[in-house]
Amino acid sequence: MAFSTITDLDVAAAQRHSSELRSRLLTSTSTTYTTGADGTGNGERVLVLGGTGYIGRALVPELARRGYRPAVLARNAEAKNDAEFADAEIVVGDPTRAQDVLDAVAAAPTAVVISLLSGRRPNDAEECRLVDHDAIVHGIQAAVAHEVQQFVHISDFGAYRPELIPQVYKLQVEGELMGQHHGALDWTIIRPTSYFPYLAMTFGDVKNGEPYRIFDHGEYSVVNPIAREDLAEFIVNHVLREESYGRVLPVGGPWTDDNVVTLKGAGQMMFDVTGRPESWNVVTMASWDKKIARLTRMGRISKQLKPVAYYLEAAKYWSVVDHVAPAYGTRTLRGFMEKLKDREFPTGSFRERMKSGTNLMPTDI
Repeated sequence: MAFSTITDLDVAAAQRHSSELRSRLLTSTSTTYTTGADGTGNGERVLVLGGTGYIGRALVPELARRGYRPAVLARNAEAKNDAEFADAEIVVGDPTRAQDVLDAVAAAPTAVVISLLSGRRPNDAEECRLVDHDAIVHGIQAAVAHEVQQFVHISDFGAYRPELIPQVYKLQVEGELMGQHHGALDWTIIRPTSYFPYLAMTFGDVKNGEPYRIFDHGEYSVVNPIAREDLAEFIVNHVLREESYGRVLPVGGPWTDDNVVTLKGAGQMMFDVTGRPESWNVVTMASWDKKIARLTRMGRISKQLKPVAYYLEAAKYWSVVDHVAPAYGTRTLRGFMEKLKDREFPTGSFRERMKSGTNLMPTDI
């Protein structure tokens, strides 16, 4: 989806908006949620789809600690060797295959199905359809067929302004849940703002002396990201909680100076944590718009260029759209970066590592 061009007036207005929004958050108290584990299970089986991913590795142990019996649908049995899944039942299967999901739910009485599913290649429209829609629908249909008590869909805060392919499909799933398109089923939808690794993608670049890229002033939008551990606790708080049935729950991390950031603020945090002098690669949004338009036109002819145009649009989206939600948790973006500062990162720029296929995000902490 193409974005409209940002004018000089928009540039200045956006910076004022971000400054005012951040100031309001830092001088306010978020009272929507109370941080802390709330509720325990009694051995109920909870099937997690997408449980071997970044959030799942925090959610599955949290379910076990809180008295639930987690089961994870994984593509291979080797997941059982990972410490995070020591207390989990591993069911081998592929969520994009409806029968595999049906079998996983039917393997034992299942009280709750939680979907963390999210495509790994957000620029691939077909994969997004298969994972961000079809696979989740398989979970919904299996839950209906076996009278599961609750389906928990971990969506995306971007569903409030869906402009990227995965967000559109996640919103479609939300609509199908709300409309009971696949049968009667109690549901809870959770929309997290963003995760720490996404805001720390270029931490290695900064540590290796590379400049940090911003658009114009770098203050088009504000985000309060949430730690996976805090999100896991939040999710489990709403498992089998009747007050959460039929609700959409937006959630982000603490409203604190070290967690409410603009794109430039995240960069300044990296320079501060690494001890590197500030070095900025300033790109004008006007030139970025032109690049997107050009690559979009060329992408109609070249399949190789179409994904590139998508990444440029995604970079703009995450730079100009606020992702601010009620606060939950205690962990902060700065705290995450502090854990990264003693690590070694591959040399070369983010762009070079992306081309070589090197793991882009520090997702192991």
